[in-house]
Amino acid sequence: MQETFCSLLIAATALAAQSSSPSDWIGVWQGELDGQPSVTLTLAKDSGTLEGTLVLNIISRDSRSPRIVAHEAHVLLQMRSQGDSITFQVKRIDRSAEPMEFTVERTAADAAKIHCLNCGDDAPTVEMTKLD
Repeated sequence: MQETFCSLLIAATALAAQSSSPSDWIGVWQGELDGQPSVTLTLAKDSGTLEGTLVLNIISRDSRSPRIVAHEAHVLLQMRSQGDSITFQVKRIDRSAEPMEFTVERTAADAAKIHCLNCGDDAPTVEMTKLD
């Protein structure tokens, strides 16, 4: 019984050490598609709560020579953090459509993956790295 308790205590301590606080997200995160920078997520706590911006780079569909053809800058709305994930919304360029809903999951101290939940079945999950 005492061994079981010790094992549970060690496991709980390990899980607590892995979860992140909102402050751990602060910084600039960048992801690529087809070798091109496709997303930049910038997070700060200047006003006391986690907030930020998202820049989506529109990449041409030309598989021979993919390149950035446009940039969309957005302010994060309704941001929530919970453990190793954050969720937020951004307004679409077409303001008549519903906001895009994103989730970002941390996979390591300096790595995460971002995915748009309502951008269609072909919306990619992009691996991001936290820049120094």
